[in-house]
Amino acid sequence: MSVCEIFPIIADYTSQGKRVILVTEYSNIPVRSVFVDGKLIIGNKKYEDLALEAEKRGNKIEVEKNGIKIVAEVIEPRPSLVLVGSGTIAKEIFKLATTMGFLVEVVAEDAKEEDFPDAKFFSNTLQVIEQLSSNSFVIVANEGGKPYDIPAAFLALKSKAKYVGFLSSQKRAAYTIAQLIKMGIPQEELRERFYGPMGLDLNAKTAEEIALSALSELVLIMRKGSGKHLRDVKDPYLLLKDAMDGKITDVCNFTPIKISEK
Repeated sequence: MSVCEIFPIIADYTSQGKRVILVTEYSNIPVRSVFVDGKLIIGNKKYEDLALEAEKRGNKIEVEKNGIKIVAEVIEPRPSLVLVGSGTIAKEIFKLATTMGFLVEVVAEDAKEEDFPDAKFFSNTLQVIEQLSSNSFVIVANEGGKPYDIPAAFLALKSKAKYVGFLSSQKRAAYTIAQLIKMGIPQEELRERFYGPMGLDLNAKTAEEIALSALSELVLIMRKGSGKHLRDVKDPYLLLKDAMDGKITDVCNFTPIKISEK
């Protein structure tokens, strides 16, 4: 199958939260096989062991057999983001989130579809939030606030959403937390899943910077990061002597994981 034919199939599985392994045999005409949950969906079963090994490692594997290169790639699920809001900051969060590969659904009473042109879904009801899975994330981002913000946060917390971000000042966050407690959400649960004010402390000023701050926090939660500077986590000065002695060369084997095509 061609890339144009196979990627809609991959996108369908990844949008369901499933991890896909794509095995490509680079012969005269590339031959592709797709594995989901260890099972062959399309292609040749002979690459099953290679697909399982790639899934186990969580990264790409390249091998050569009889002079033919075979590559097994891990395609991660597209995370789902429900964005509640329609203002300037919501629009910037949407732009950045879609660029990052998120499946975004916009929920707002006054949003215009032309402002969110690549949204997977568009809704003017909060009921969609009640059906969220543990692979879902929610951001409530209305500058100045809207009457449906707290109900949206409540429904998100009652669902299985992994992360609930809330655009607010410190005072508005305290007010919101108080209302959510009165509505029956335990304070311990709020500390675990409710992020208000949302975002990492980047001292963000512009709408674009605030969007970056919010999605940085979301990725931190999703990938279980530390939030520290990488130069502190992977201190290069610990290896400086080896580098000065010529024991380290300018080689990098890092390959980013692939998120499925839109």
